[in-house]
Amino acid sequence: MALNEKQKEWGMELNKEQEEWLREFRNHYFTANRNANRGPIREEMFFEAGFAVEHLPNELKTEALCLAAVQQDGRALQNVPDALKTEALCLAAVQQDCWALQYVPDALRTEALCLAAVQQDGYTLQYVPDALKTETICIAAVRQSDGALAYVPDALQDKVQDALKK
Repeated sequence: MALNEKQKEWGMELNKEQEEWLREFRNHYFTANRNANRGPIREEMFFEAGFAVEHLPNELKTEALCLAAVQQDGRALQNVPDALKTEALCLAAVQQDCWALQYVPDALRTEALCLAAVQQDGYTLQYVPDALKTETICIAAVRQSDGALAYVPDALQDKVQDALKK
C-alpha cells in the first residue's frame, strides 16, 4: 500500500509543504539513527498523524491533521496548538483516551467532557476542575475506580459514599 493510500486510511492528507517538511525530517532522523546504530524504523511512522502533529512546526499543523492525530491517539492532544483546540477536537481526544483530559484547556473542559473521561477511568477526576466536580461526576468516577475518592472534594465525600452504598 502506498503512503498516500495509508494517509487516506488514517484519515489524514498532508499538503505539499507538510509532506516536504516531514520527508526532510525523516531523512535527518534516518541518518541520525543509522549513525547511532539504533534498531529498524518504520518509514510510514513519519506520515502517521500523531507523529506529524508531534514534530511539524505549529504553522504547518491544521485542524484536520490534528483531528486525525487525536482519533489515532488521544494523548496527541498535548502537541496540538491551543489555537486549534476546539470542543469537538478535545472530545474526540478524550473519547479515544480519557487521559487526554489533562491536555484540554480549562475553558474547554465541560461537564459532559469530564463525565466522559471519568466514566472510562475514575482517576481522571484529578484533572476535572473543582467547579465541575459535581456529585454526578464524582459518583461516576468513584464507581469506576474507588481510589478516585481521593480526588472528591471534602464537601461531597459523604454524599458520594452514601450514593455508592445504595
